[in-house]
Parts: sequence; C-alpha cells; structure tokens
Amino acid sequence: MALYPTTVNFGATSFQDNRPTLLNQTLSGSRSVRQIGGQYFSFTVQMPPMTQENAQAYFAFLQKQKGRFTHFTITAPLDNLGGSRLETDIKVVGAQAVGDTSIEVDGLTNNQAGAFKAGDVIKFNDHDKVYMIQSDMDATGTSATILISPPLISTLADNEVVVTNKPQYTVYLANDEIMYTTDSSGMFNISFDVRERIT
Repeated sequence: MALYPTTVNFGATSFQDNRPTLLNQTLSGSRSVRQIGGQYFSFTVQMPPMTQENAQAYFAFLQKQKGRFTHFTITAPLDNLGGSRLETDIKVVGAQAVGDTSIEVDGLTNNQAGAFKAGDVIKFNDHDKVYMIQSDMDATGTSATILISPPLISTLADNEVVVTNKPQYTVYLANDEIMYTTDSSGMFNISFDVRERIT
C-alpha cells in the first residue's frame, strides 16, 4: 500500500465524521431512526502552492490511485493535544472485543495530567481504522482508561501498540477526477477529497 508523499506538508480542511443514518418521520412529527452503516472519517487535502516539479510528482501519485479504485495511507496533518502524543510505548491492557468503547492502556508518563484530550485521534498498530478520544483523561500511575468512538470494529490483543499522534489514515479518493490549477505566477495548486477505507 502506497504512502502519500510528505515532501510538501498539507493542511486538511472540512474534516468530517460520517455516520450513515436512515430517518423516517411521520406527519405528526414522530420519528424512527437507525444507523445503516459504519462510521468513517473523510476530509479535504489542500496542498500549499507548489513548484511545477513538486506538483507533477503529487499529481502522478494521485493518478496511480486510478480514481476510487485503489487505496493509500496518509498521515494526519495535526498534532494531538494530549500529553500522550509524546509517548512511544503506550500499549493496550488486556484483549478487547468488537464493540468495546472503553480501552485501558499503559505506558504513560506517571500520573500525567491531560494524557488524552477530547478530539485526539489514535490508531491501534495492526488496524486500519482511526478512532477519536471522547473525553479528557489523566493517567493514574502509568495507566488510563480511554473512551473512543466509534466502537472497535475489530478485536485488540493484549499489549497492542497505540499510535497516539498523527496516525496514518487508510483512504481512497472520493472522486474519480483529479485536477491541478496554475496561474501566471507559475505556482500550482492541488486539492482532493479522501474517504477512510474500512475493512
């Protein structure tokens, strides 16, 4: 699986949490709601103005994806806010089942305040899915119990490594068309939409 190039840093705009939902509403106003699909993230990648050489290299990478046909990984552009973003040895405590939303982890700095912050995004080492932390959490000793959303979509093993900063999203292009623009300054602009691939 290809990794999106990092020669030029990008900014993500229009970051979205998507939860396909079916809503039926009667004339009296009562409603029936059910979720009909799994949660996924999507976002727009906006590249800064680039030279022709860099733009052509990025455009060629996107062309290789064959529109929505293949997938690739792309690293989150923003740092998390929790102190755990500086840690490299955080691991899951005990096995976790599909559907779990409360995960115990250890390997944190002792009694670290603000180890995780609501809105931080994390990933488990052997999983494609990225999860979001739901509430601020301090470490008790070197451990903490984090609340994540969505619920786990696959099991976790004991001691599975947790990526606590800039996880790699597994994504595919949201459209089959790619485009760049340029102007009289000779700088090139590229932007495109991606959607998280769930396996």
